[in-house]
Amino acid sequence: MNLKKIAAVILVVYIFTLFIFQIDFSATKAAEAVEGKIETLVEKVRIPNTVTSVYLQSRVYDTLFEVLVFSVAVVGVTSMLKSEPKSEISEQTVFGTAEVYSSGIVAISITVFLYVVLNGHLSPGGGFAGGVILASSIVLYGVSSNFIRALSHYENMRVKIIENLALIITLSIMTMCVTFPDFILAINEKQSYGGILSGGVIPLVNLLVGIKVYAGSWKMTSEFVVRRGTL
Repeated sequence: MNLKKIAAVILVVYIFTLFIFQIDFSATKAAEAVEGKIETLVEKVRIPNTVTSVYLQSRVYDTLFEVLVFSVAVVGVTSMLKSEPKSEISEQTVFGTAEVYSSGIVAISITVFLYVVLNGHLSPGGGFAGGVILASSIVLYGVSSNFIRALSHYENMRVKIIENLALIITLSIMTMCVTFPDFILAINEKQSYGGILSGGVIPLVNLLVGIKVYAGSWKMTSEFVVRRGTL
């Protein structure tokens, strides 16, 4: 083992030792500190779902990078699959009942998407969960009923443009939350606790993240189907 490796090991052990001695292993003190922080966070953000308060307010920069990582993953998957030849997607032969049921599932999923996203600050849910729900239903509709029609809806509704706008607006709002936290918290204080429109910009961010996750998930899945077929 050369000197550089020895020095690196010593440095890692030294930093780890310092980190260990900085930790207070008293469970009582740790619990009191966490409880105090949670109470302060709930009072400032004024929404019942404390988890949402954390990832869309006090640690919004973590969520900011999660959105960026997801966007990079979508670009990576679509770029990788573009090198493969497209498969011939013809009109699928399906029973009428399957088409009716799949269309009904899409309608129900849109309702569930809006509920999960817009109530993400009041109950478990949010943009990531809602986006996956909607994308899953659209994929199910396309594979089991009419994939060509599902692709045409993506193009006709300009989902790609909406996705890019949602990403830009989301990044702008999250950057503002990090840069001007006092201003964002001041907005929260003027709203009623537990209302559908409470939480300041959190419902809007949840909706934008949901649109982004839906569009990205659908784009990745549709690329797999376009290149490799529905089966």
